[in-house]
Amino acid sequence: MSIFFKAVQIANPLDAAAPRKFYAKATDASITDLSELAELVAFNSSMSRTDCYAVLMGLETFVIRELERGRNVRLGELGTYKIGLKSEGKDTEEEVISFAIKKAKINFTPGAGIKRMLKHLEYKKAQNQSA
Repeated sequence: MSIFFKAVQIANPLDAAAPRKFYAKATDASITDLSELAELVAFNSSMSRTDCYAVLMGLETFVIRELERGRNVRLGELGTYKIGLKSEGKDTEEEVISFAIKKAKINFTPGAGIKRMLKHLEYKKAQNQSA
């Protein structure tokens, strides 16, 4: 399988006067949802699609719950999810209180399986550049 890409023209954010250049950007791909994943797992195991779906729904619930508890969640070779924070800069340590936090985000660190996959991708230019 190939990763489809298109060429997009982007200005240099550090130099507005610089000529715009073209860069490769992955095209929007279709989505494999939890139901489809359950079907794929069931097809390759002795479990039913319903059983696989229930397990994946439980995984989803507990990943969210563990992150909410401030824990990092490692999903094997997929990678690790953790909470990251964006906050205001303060002059002293004492000034850094919860009100300085502007928002939370999810940081994802890919695991070995994802890293291996990324090294072996093949790319194909999309026929329709508007894709």
